[in-house]
Amino acid sequence: MKILFVDDMPDTRMLFSIAFETQGHLTHVAADGLEAVEAVRNEPFDAIVMDVEMPRMNGWDATRHIRQMPNGQNVPILIFTGYGEDQCKALEVGANGLVQKPLVPQELLSHLTKLYSEGSAPTA
Repeated sequence: MKILFVDDMPDTRMLFSIAFETQGHLTHVAADGLEAVEAVRNEPFDAIVMDVEMPRMNGWDATRHIRQMPNGQNVPILIFTGYGEDQCKALEVGANGLVQKPLVPQELLSHLTKLYSEGSAPTA
């Protein structure tokens, strides 16, 4: 899979990028929602992992913008947060689901693989 991983913490981006690539996946990273929107504007992805609390543009707004773009209408988006957000809000903005931090890379990859194999489109 070609995965866009969006998180404002450099160590988190590096850890997950290395873990995904070790499993044979291509990983593009973005430090905030604006970078994520620009990345999706420029190339298609098989899955997106989106943090919520980020500078410049948060994950909720970035997900809404991505869903309006040709490359972002059907790509599975998984919200990845440590702030106790609820699943309903994730679905409202167009994400396919939400997982809580902390989560090891293999668990997150398992969620992404499931969404990708199901051909998930947003359910709300």
